This record gives sequence, structure tokens and C-alpha cells, in this order.
Amino acid sequence: METLEPQLELPSVTVSDEAVKQILEVVKQQGGKKLYLRLFIQPNGGGLSFGMALDTKKNSDDHSEIHESGIEVIIDSLSFPYLKGASVSYTVGEQTGFSISSPNAELLAAGGASCGSCSGDAGCCG
Repeated sequence: METLEPQLELPSVTVSDEAVKQILEVVKQQGGKKLYLRLFIQPNGGGLSFGMALDTKKNSDDHSEIHESGIEVIIDSLSFPYLKGASVSYTVGEQTGFSISSPNAELLAAGGASCGSCSGDAGCCG
């Protein structure tokens, strides 16, 4: 009898127009090389928070989705349940920068849903 592995849906990540503009500007500054927008969860003072980075490599267990702008969003399998359906935005003002929100933020132990850091081998997105 054959065992079927469950099929996971792609994350359906939304990226705002302003966030796309800012990300594409960073990609341009990096010489236009192939970069992925990596979303992830990270430890944050006893809980977890969201993070994002531009990365040059995609792992075999990453979930990926091509955004209509051509940006490929990747999420590692551990972070996927928290970031499925997430929105990435960029705001200008008192709190200028990127933010990530997710309908699954309540799954985070401390409820923190900020974009508190950048990592990845291509650096920060802002």
C-alpha cells in the first residue's frame, strides 16, 4: 500500500507595491543578481518574531512562490505554518521600514509579529 505525503499549499504571501519597490531597489544595488526574499521566524526575548532577508540560495525544503513582480518569496518549512498568508509592507514615516503581518501570528509564543532583524547572505532589505 502506497503512503501519500500531505500536500502543503503555497504560502500566498502578499507584498505591497511600496515593499516591492524597496526590494527591487536593493536587488538593483546588489548588481541585479538572483535574490530570494526569505521570510522566517526567529527567537525574540523568550518568544518568536518574524524576520526577512534577501538570500542567494534556496533550500530543498523551502516553500516558494513567485510574486507577480517577479520576486520569489521563500519560507523554510519550520516557519511556513506561521507565515502562510502573510503580508509584507513598507511604510514611510515615524516607523519607516518593512513589516510582516500574518493571520497565524497567534501561533507565536509571545505574540510578537514584528520584522525585527535581517539576515541571509545578501543582507537586509532596508
